[in-house]
Amino acid sequence: MILTWILTTVCVLLAAQLVFALMNGRSLPVPGRRTRTIENRPLVSVLIPARDEERNIADCLRHVLDSDDSEYRLEVIVYDDDSSDDTGGIVRRMAMEDHRIRLMHGDELPEGWQGKCYACHRLAEQANGSWYLMLDADVKLGRLAIRDTLRSAMKKKVGLLTGFPKQVTVTWMEKLVVPMMEFAILCHVPIPLVYRARKSMFVTAHGAYMLIKRSAYESVGGYEAVKNEMVDDIAMARAVKKAGYKMMLADMSKHAEMRMYHGTREVWEGFSKNLFAGLGRNYALLLLLLAWYTALYVLPPIALLIGLFGGNPHLAAFSALAMLIGMAIKAVCGARGGQPAWHGVFVFATIVCTIAIALSSAFGSLSGKGSAWKGRHYG
Repeated sequence: MILTWILTTVCVLLAAQLVFALMNGRSLPVPGRRTRTIENRPLVSVLIPARDEERNIADCLRHVLDSDDSEYRLEVIVYDDDSSDDTGGIVRRMAMEDHRIRLMHGDELPEGWQGKCYACHRLAEQANGSWYLMLDADVKLGRLAIRDTLRSAMKKKVGLLTGFPKQVTVTWMEKLVVPMMEFAILCHVPIPLVYRARKSMFVTAHGAYMLIKRSAYESVGGYEAVKNEMVDDIAMARAVKKAGYKMMLADMSKHAEMRMYHGTREVWEGFSKNLFAGLGRNYALLLLLLAWYTALYVLPPIALLIGLFGGNPHLAAFSALAMLIGMAIKAVCGARGGQPAWHGVFVFATIVCTIAIALSSAFGSLSGKGSAWKGRHYG
């Protein structure tokens, strides 16, 4: 009886979560809609930190250079962050063919800095634009991406515009875990408040695409102000808001795409590096979220088996209903990010994998082992 009441409550919570995700998704703005032509052709500095990006950097640069720059001017600076492959050589050869590209050779990482923060800091020092686009080397832009996001940023008078590119997923671990980024945002972050609210608690960002106004960047003290932050994109977004600027989270799925991780190991290491840090290393918050996801998405299939084999049709019915609503939530969030809606049927596996990575991330921090990524250790 108690378990039946618990599953009834779970159904109610999931239904509320579904409504929230649907409304949240509808409020996510698409850059470029109903915006005016940009005047005076401002200079946009596309700043790309690159460490061992041999497999991505050429495609990334080609898509940037193919952008429709009729309403702005473009410079592209790539920071080769001590790559062990031919990242720098590829950029150097492309720079010989297009004067808009510049290559920076990385310095030794100073103590107290995270690698990406320092790379972005050095890039900004060399940038001449009135807008900076911090772009990951694995992102492929559409022709109108920069134009449309710049239009929207100028229309909304924001200091920062950021968004989630469409995630290209190939292996099953990628398909299960990578879309959890959109899932978490749509289910937990009130998107209208990201733009409207002044409080810095209402922020989210994706470091793969960060269009920031130069004056806003300088007002917050640049990346030096967040130099030791593991989750640098959220830290920068929070700093921009604290400085009094508005920020905008946009739907970038039709403007850009990326394959964030390649295979199970990269998914595990990449999310382990960032997940617990993204929660502010707060164990209470971690436990709360794990309990929430376990109750809403892990308990129902277990309760369904108990109901079926224990002869409790009411428990089985509410458990099945909870599972269907959970699948619907996953389908809605996945479709919003460009993923097939039918992947929603794997929500149980997605949550279990995410919980496992979260525990691994927290344990690495607690034990002092930290995590490794591209030859660097992160505590």
